[in-house]
Amino acid sequence: MASTRRASRPGASNTPPVLPSGQLGPVLVVGDLICDRYLWGDVDRISPEAPVQVVQWQGEAERAGGGANVALNLAALGCEVYVAGVVGRDGAGRWLMRALKRRGVHTDAVVISAERATTRKLRIVARGQQLLRVDQEDRDPIAAGDAHALVRALKPLVRRAAGIICSDYGKGTLSPSVLEVLLRRPAKHRPDGRRPRVLVDPVGRDYSRYRGADILTPNEKELIEATAELDDADLAARAERVRRVSRVGAVLVTRGAHGMDLFEGGRGTTRRVHVPAFQRHEVYDVTGAGDTVAAVMGLSAFHGLPLAEAARLATAAAGIVVSQVGTAIVDAETLTRITQGASAASGAKILPRNAVRTRVQEARTRGARVVFTNGCFDVLHTGHLHLLQRARALGDVLVVGINHDRSVRRLKGPDRPLVGHKQRAEVLAGLGCVDYVTVFSEPTPLRLIRSVRPDILVKGADYTIAEVVGREAVETAGGRVELIPLLPGFSTSALARSLSDRGHASRS
Repeated sequence: MASTRRASRPGASNTPPVLPSGQLGPVLVVGDLICDRYLWGDVDRISPEAPVQVVQWQGEAERAGGGANVALNLAALGCEVYVAGVVGRDGAGRWLMRALKRRGVHTDAVVISAERATTRKLRIVARGQQLLRVDQEDRDPIAAGDAHALVRALKPLVRRAAGIICSDYGKGTLSPSVLEVLLRRPAKHRPDGRRPRVLVDPVGRDYSRYRGADILTPNEKELIEATAELDDADLAARAERVRRVSRVGAVLVTRGAHGMDLFEGGRGTTRRVHVPAFQRHEVYDVTGAGDTVAAVMGLSAFHGLPLAEAARLATAAAGIVVSQVGTAIVDAETLTRITQGASAASGAKILPRNAVRTRVQEARTRGARVVFTNGCFDVLHTGHLHLLQRARALGDVLVVGINHDRSVRRLKGPDRPLVGHKQRAEVLAGLGCVDYVTVFSEPTPLRLIRSVRPDILVKGADYTIAEVVGREAVETAGGRVELIPLLPGFSTSALARSLSDRGHASRS
């Protein structure tokens, strides 16, 4: 067996990884397409009928899972995406197709089957904890007619793809005939005779079926199950066995809170690089994290980024999505921000307006009350903290809108702000009472308020109700305005004058 050597500084680099940009052909995602349904509620009693908890329904929502979630992650990263798989002639299948098309994913290669239903998973969640999962699925290989239709749809896409991601959840889509087209004969379908790189997110114990792939991304549990015959072997020996059996160049093992380990082979040795888990405050849900890893790792590798750097980006992306309940996607702006120095928690909080609106809509499906406040927040002080904490106590999600630097100058004069809007956003995002921060450049936050549609609009009590911008929009939608009493003696303008006076005194 080839020796395994550990990188001298595992996972380390003097510069942060950067998500590749520039021209790249379309990425093809092939695999099991899943409709995830979430039911949210609260639990405060036991049923008198049986010793089980009673969930008081508060909301529900559908999310794309499996290969569909991989495709949506790629689309959010700015990639042109084609998805191929099988869905049933049912409501779940129709919902999946709409969700994919709405995000710009090409669905021409999705086979609508009369032979099987769309794979569905229902998760019941209370107080951020998953209580129960109910699966409706068929694990048998897809019918011969569906497989033939899928192969026929794949061949022209393989000719064009810059890279291929196979998302295998063991639901039968990646049949031998489908894998043959994707892994062992793709070059024959391309005019240049060159095969695209292929990443597989695997399942099961027989990894020999993935021969022809370039990268595998099993989690640690899957790796152990696939190498059960090795008994007490260490991670490196198991990864090397899988790499040899599948004849792939690299195996990226995801290990949850322990980060990831990349095993990359070449010239008789296997290089091991450990990538620590990206810093985050709390893990809410690991559902779909593997999909995000596959998307980011694949996209980075297809661009030619060194695999160790690609793994670091994938780790950062995973750190973002596990801090949210349910399958989630990460956009390119957020990923770039946190890899450039922001913590995973704060980086995931600072979002553009459209992303905030999406997160707020998702929160409402869980019965959350949304609170909004805005301001310059130039030089954060105790008065600001008092207002923000009181605002957060009024609801379940607090969105803070802050003025862009240009807007602050219009309001406060040419000497303001003292702190730029990017830094102000980072400071606010670091507060536990703040859920999301977004920057607006308009003279007033009215357009932002109409986009967020908060249930409660908060301002300091130095305003009257009639003076609060956005009051009519919020009240018309059934919300209300709350005025928070200010702490006496705290004012950014007064603080700025005091600092200026002290500066003049020290120079005189």
